[in-house]
Amino acid sequence: MAKLNWIEVNDFNDFNDNNGFIVIFKHSYRCIISRIVLKKFEFESDNSITNIKYFLIDVLKNREISNKIASVFNIDHESPQLIIIKNGELVHNSSHSDISFSDVIHRVD
Repeated sequence: MAKLNWIEVNDFNDFNDNNGFIVIFKHSYRCIISRIVLKKFEFESDNSITNIKYFLIDVLKNREISNKIASVFNIDHESPQLIIIKNGELVHNSSHSDISFSDVIHRVD
């Protein structure tokens, strides 16, 4: 299990101008399913991949940002939700039990 360095998002521009590889995890601290999926994702993670920034969005606290992400990338808002963006383009979107760290590994290459 790797310890991911989550960056908490408080503003859409926190990650909007990033030209690299970013992972956005939409999470609800009140939802047991979201907590389980987040822990599973962290357990599977591999921090040897160094060119990724990991952003965690509290969907209850930052609903406006969460909705803006859905709008900008033309996806449904869900929680938990994994969104992978490479050079500003959406390359992956999954939610609930479909979330896996392997989704990140397969898109980094």
